[in-house]
Amino acid sequence: MAWYKVAKEGSMKDGDLFKANIEGREILLIRDGANYYATSCYCTHEDYDLSEGFMDDHTLICPNHFAVFNPKDGSVISPPEGSGDIDPLHSYKTKVENGQIMVELP
Repeated sequence: MAWYKVAKEGSMKDGDLFKANIEGREILLIRDGANYYATSCYCTHEDYDLSEGFMDDHTLICPNHFAVFNPKDGSVISPPEGSGDIDPLHSYKTKVENGQIMVELP
């Protein structure tokens, strides 16, 4: 496991979504209030880019078919209507260290 610098603390506003490329992996960095979360970047329904989505009431919404995910752990709160079950997003640990937002990748 290794920690990677992804963004500077203060560079994201509440509700911002930021797509980062770390070691060839696209990761979605999410700011929710004072917290930062990191998940896989693509919706598990139809691989839509979640960095084009939005936050609503502490949930991550896919802009394509409106699947709803918990940004804390990537769990599915609500799949797209009529799609059945979908897989959760991968979730990664984050921390702020020396003014840098960092993500841990295996």
